[in-house]
Amino acid sequence: MSSSVREDCLEAILTLSGKGCRPVSEAGIGGAVDADTAEVVAALRTLVADEDIVLQDGGYLLTPQGKTAAEIVFRKHRVLECFLSEMLGMDTGAASKEACVLEHGVSEETIDRLSTYIQDPGRHRAMRRGAGAGRHSRHTLLDFAEGDIMEVTMIRCIGKNRRLIDLGVIPGEKIVLQRKLGNNAVVVTVKGADIALSPEIASTIFAEKTA
Repeated sequence: MSSSVREDCLEAILTLSGKGCRPVSEAGIGGAVDADTAEVVAALRTLVADEDIVLQDGGYLLTPQGKTAAEIVFRKHRVLECFLSEMLGMDTGAASKEACVLEHGVSEETIDRLSTYIQDPGRHRAMRRGAGAGRHSRHTLLDFAEGDIMEVTMIRCIGKNRRLIDLGVIPGEKIVLQRKLGNNAVVVTVKGADIALSPEIASTIFAEKTA
């Protein structure tokens, strides 16, 4: 039995119990955890022995220490799911499944950094590089001139702009603004390919000039 099954059981009890208010049946936990029944049963027995959960009224409840552990796992899952769906554009269902796998091996420090990055990707990038206020760009592609070489720092609502991900326009990517068209659309070069972007899309892409 792996520690990930135990953590999944804690998270399942937390979410199914209404944040710890109602006992959760063994069957309910088993249905929420992607593991064999025998593994789930063994995990629950271990969690009882470790005093993370207690058996009450035919179901399981979190103890104070168990609730603390469950909330840590729950937070990791939510931050990872948000990062994968909003920042990388993954389908929410796929992002949730991937988060279930990643949450067991990621440190709390990494989760804290991801959470900060999600709130403001552009600011986080500038801080990480030790950039001063002068390098902290909040300009969209519409603010740059033809020939400017830029690095994408943030895309607003990237989950709704899936086409950008398919085209390779993602935070951290270098792009060149080739032309500005009469209707305020722009043509940029990404990975050697020229791409035309409407002003509505260009206004959601934030970047900083690199050359």
